[in-house]
Amino acid sequence: MNDNVEGQNGSPDAPANKPSYVVGIGASAGGLEALERLFDNMPKDSGMAFVIVQHLSPDFKSLMDELLARRTDIQIYRVEDGMELQANAIYLIPPKKNMKLAGGALHLSDQDLGALNLPIDIFFRSLAEDAREKAIAVVLSGTGSDGSRGILDIHEAGGLVVVQSIQSAAFDGMPRSALGTGIVDVICPPDSIAARILEYIQSPATFIDQGDPEDVDCESSELLTIFKLFRNQYGIDFSMYKPTTIVRRIERRVKLSRCSSLLEYSKLVEGDSRELDVLYRDLLVEVTQFFRDLEAFQKLRHSVFPELVERAAEQGELRIWVPGCATGEEAYSLAMLAQECIERQGSKVDLKLFASDVHQTSMETASSGVYSSASVSRMPIEFRDRFFTRIGDLYHISNDLRQKVIFAPHDITKDPPFTRIDLISCRNVLIYFNQDVQKRVLSLFHFGLNVGGALFLGPSESIGELERELEPIDRQWRIYRKLRNVRLADTGPISPQPPLNRVVFSRPSFVATQTRSDKSILVPEVYDHLLAKYVPPSLLINQYLELVHSFGDARRLLVQPEGKATLDVLRMVEGDLRTALNAALHKASTSGSTVVFEGVRVRSLSEQSFYRIVAEPYLKGNEKMFLVSLELMAVPQPVEDTEALPFDSADQTAQRISSLERELDYTKETLQATVEELETSNEELQSANEELVASNEELQSTNEELHGVNEELFTVNAEHQKKITELTQLTEDMDHLLKSTRIGTIFLDTDLRIRKFTAEAKTAFHILDQDVGRPISHIAHNLKDVELVEEALEVLRSKHPIERAIESRDGGAYLMRLLPYEGSRGVDGIVLTLIDTTKILSLHRQLERQDD
Repeated sequence: MNDNVEGQNGSPDAPANKPSYVVGIGASAGGLEALERLFDNMPKDSGMAFVIVQHLSPDFKSLMDELLARRTDIQIYRVEDGMELQANAIYLIPPKKNMKLAGGALHLSDQDLGALNLPIDIFFRSLAEDAREKAIAVVLSGTGSDGSRGILDIHEAGGLVVVQSIQSAAFDGMPRSALGTGIVDVICPPDSIAARILEYIQSPATFIDQGDPEDVDCESSELLTIFKLFRNQYGIDFSMYKPTTIVRRIERRVKLSRCSSLLEYSKLVEGDSRELDVLYRDLLVEVTQFFRDLEAFQKLRHSVFPELVERAAEQGELRIWVPGCATGEEAYSLAMLAQECIERQGSKVDLKLFASDVHQTSMETASSGVYSSASVSRMPIEFRDRFFTRIGDLYHISNDLRQKVIFAPHDITKDPPFTRIDLISCRNVLIYFNQDVQKRVLSLFHFGLNVGGALFLGPSESIGELERELEPIDRQWRIYRKLRNVRLADTGPISPQPPLNRVVFSRPSFVATQTRSDKSILVPEVYDHLLAKYVPPSLLINQYLELVHSFGDARRLLVQPEGKATLDVLRMVEGDLRTALNAALHKASTSGSTVVFEGVRVRSLSEQSFYRIVAEPYLKGNEKMFLVSLELMAVPQPVEDTEALPFDSADQTAQRISSLERELDYTKETLQATVEELETSNEELQSANEELVASNEELQSTNEELHGVNEELFTVNAEHQKKITELTQLTEDMDHLLKSTRIGTIFLDTDLRIRKFTAEAKTAFHILDQDVGRPISHIAHNLKDVELVEEALEVLRSKHPIERAIESRDGGAYLMRLLPYEGSRGVDGIVLTLIDTTKILSLHRQLERQDD
C-alpha cells in the first residue's frame, strides 16, 4: 500500500489545520473511474478536505483507499468516529455506517440494514449545517436519487453544487436526479471538476459557470417557428433533440448569415428554402467517413462478422441496418466487411444492407455511390482497390456491392424499426437526442435485432438501462450482443406531436354519405311501388329519419332550417306536419304496420291545407326504411285494408308526451340501478386500488433496496477488477524475475507440496509442470547426501534457514538454501534454491593447481 494511506486505526500525523472548504463527494456505481479522474487533476495542496461517501457493500472490504493512492499524493484516511477534518486530506466512509459532520469532526452511526438508506443525503445535510457557505457538494455517477435532497440544503446554505455531466457518467441516475432540482451550479465531466472547484474557491462571489447549460429554453417563439418549418417541410421534429446542440448550431447559422437576432433569422428561413436546407443539414450533423475509427472496424472484421455470417447461413441471408447513414460511407464500409467475410468463409449467404436517413439529399448522394479521392484516401487500400473503380478523380462503388445496399427514408424517432436484423450500426446519432428518445430508440433497436445480433454504437454513446439485455462484445468500441427476445417497456410511441397546420377535425354525421351503402339501387323499385298506388308527394326515409329520396312535388312541403344543412326530415317540416310525421313514423316503427293520419293541417303563406299522411315500413334486406306519402284531402285516395283515423293534433301530442314520460321513468329506474351498481363497483375498485398502492410502495422500496445492492456490488466489482489487474501484472513481473535469475527455485507449502518452481530446478529434480500440488518426497532428484524432507521439516520447526554446498550425481556442484517462507500469517512454507556453483569450483581448483 502507498505510504500516504492510513489504516483503519490511522490518524493524521500532521499538525491540525482546518480546511478552507469541505468537499462532500457522493458516488455509487461507476463512481470509481470518476473519482480517479477527479483526483488526477486535483493538487495535493489545495487547502480543502475531501469526504467521499459511497454506497458500500457490508460484506466486502473496500479497496478504494489503495486504488486512489495510486492516482493522488493527497493523504487518505478511513474515517473513525470523532475524526477531525484537516486540510489536504481525503476521508473515506467505512461500510455499514452513516456519517455526519458536526463541529469540524466526522461522526459515524450504524445503518439500518432493513430500511432504505441514503448516506449521501445524510452527509450533505450535515455538511450544509456545519460548513455553511464553505460547503461544496459533488454528485458523481450512480443510480437512484441519493444526493438530490442533500444538495438543496447545500444550495440554501450558500455552498457550491457540482454534478457530473450525464454524457460522461457510466450510470446517470444520480446526476439526472440532481439536475432535476434545478439548483446545480456546475455541470461538467470529472476531468474538469477540480479546475472548476479551484476557480470557485479563488473568488466565490464572482464565480460564474461557463459550461454548457443543460436546460436551454427551446420554447421561444422563434425556435418554435423554425421547428414548425422543419416539421412541415421535412416531417422531422427537432424538439426531441438535445437543446444545447440545437441552440448552439442555430446560433452558428445566425452569425454566418449575418443576422442580428434569432427573430431576424427565423424570418430569413421562412422565406429562403436554401437556408432552411443548409440549417437542416447542419442540425443533422452529417459527419461520416469510410472506416471511421479503423480499430473498431477491425474488431467487427475479425470478431463479429465471422460469427454473424455463420449464424446467418441457416437463414441464407445476412441483414444489416445503418440508421442515420448520411452520405453512405459507413453503410458501404460495413457492406465491404460483410461481403469479404462471406467470401472468406465460403458461405452461401445473401447480403442485404438497409441504410436509412431523414435527409433526402444525403441519401441521393449515397445512392449514387460516387466519392471523391479525398473521401477514400483514409480507407484500407485493399478495400478501395477491390470495391471501387476510379474514373478521373472520382471513385465509383462496384455495381455488385451497390445492389446489396438499399437506401430508404426513415426517422428512427417515430417510424417502426426494420426487423430480423443481424447487425445495427447507429454511431454518433443517439448523442443528439434527449434521454427519453434515446431510451425508446434503443428499445426499438433491441426489438429489431435477432437474438445474437450485434449493436454497434459510437464511442460516446451507451446502452443505458439495457445492461441486462445486451452483453458487451467490446466495451471500448461500444459493440454489444442481444441476449434474448423480451418485450421492453419503451417501444411504444413517443408523445404524439400533431403536424402543425395539418390537424383535421372530423365529426360523425347521420347524413347518408359514401361510407354507407348506396341506396340508389332501390330507386327504380320504389318508383314502381309508388306509381302503382299513389301519385302524391312522397318521401323515402331511412331508419335514422334522414331523407334518402323524394318523389313528386314534395319540395313545397320541405324547407331547410337556419344554420347547418341537414337531411333530418323532422327538422325540414314545421307545425302540425312535424308532430303528425313524428307520430306516424314512431307508430310505424314500433308496430311494423302502415299508419294513416287524416286532417293534418299545413299552413303556408297564402292558404291552409289538410293532408292525409301514410307511413308504411319498407324492408329491403337488412335495411329498414319508411315510405311516407303526403296527400291533399281534396283528392281522396283510399288505402286498401287500412282504417283511416282522424288526426287530432292535441290528442296525438298528449299521447306522445305520455309515451315519452313512461320511457323516461323506465330509463330513470334503470339508470338508478346502474348508478348503485357502479357505486358498489367503485368502492371495490377503490379498496383494490388502495391495496395496489400499498403493494406498489412496497415494491418501490424493494426496488430501491435492490438498486442499492446492485450499486454496492458494482462498486465492489470495479475495485476488485482494478486489484485483479494489478495482481496480474505483479504476477507476470515475478514470473519474469524468476526466469531472469536462472536459479533453480522450488516453492513448498507447509505440507511440503510443490506450489511453484522455475525451469532451472528441472536439472536437479525430475519435475514436470503437472507435478504442482504433489509432495516433494514423491519427486526423484540426483543430489548426493541430501535428506530433503527432514531438512525442510527442521526449517519449518526452527524457522532458521539452512545453507550448504552439495553435489549432484552427474558431477555438478550446488549451493542449496532452504529458507522459511514468511507470509502475513507466519511461516507459510519453504523456498528451496539451488545455485549452480560447478564452474566456480572448477575455476577455484584450477587456480589452486596453478598455485601449487
